[in-house]
Amino acid sequence: MATDASEPRDDRDSGPGSGSRPRIGDRLRRARRQRELTIEQLAQATGLTKGFLSQVERDRANVSVASLLRICEVLGVRVGELFDDGESGLVPGDRRPALHFGGSGVQDFLLTPRANRTIQVIQSTVAPGGNSEGDGDPPYRTRSDAQFIHVTKGEFEITLDGEVLRLKAGDSLTFTGREKRSWRNPSADEDAELLWMLTPSLF
Repeated sequence: MATDASEPRDDRDSGPGSGSRPRIGDRLRRARRQRELTIEQLAQATGLTKGFLSQVERDRANVSVASLLRICEVLGVRVGELFDDGESGLVPGDRRPALHFGGSGVQDFLLTPRANRTIQVIQSTVAPGGNSEGDGDPPYRTRSDAQFIHVTKGEFEITLDGEVLRLKAGDSLTFTGREKRSWRNPSADEDAELLWMLTPSLF
């Protein structure tokens, strides 16, 4: 789960559920125009390309959470504001939104409503050898008060400010999220499955 990921490829498969991702392009375009920013200015401020941002505004690109957070920070809006306000607290298992937080060999699903500000729960499956730096992403920090990881299957290795911690199924870890970190699945043949909780929500 990375939040300083490089720009995702437009053809990236976000996994099951990606076909039902919400259409947020119009709201992003309105926010950009309200701030009197051109696509070129937004590209310069975010480090993303004009072509990619144009695709995002037309809902033709799978934008990673990392890139979406970067865009929203420049536009001065919360990610949650881009989604419909009427979401209930129920997130059916077959309608979990698939997200892309960065890294390689990982599938992330959001288990809490996108508009929820107080807590965010991510269900992650990391393939053998999957890691946070697979797309060339450096170690990263997030803005949170607390984060919690619970491993439900396999092994998961996370490095926090240089300290390497290896978790196995049943282990849990609490940290602030402000540490510089990277992670990987050290196994050569078994997926790692975990719940990753953040407060407040990155959205």
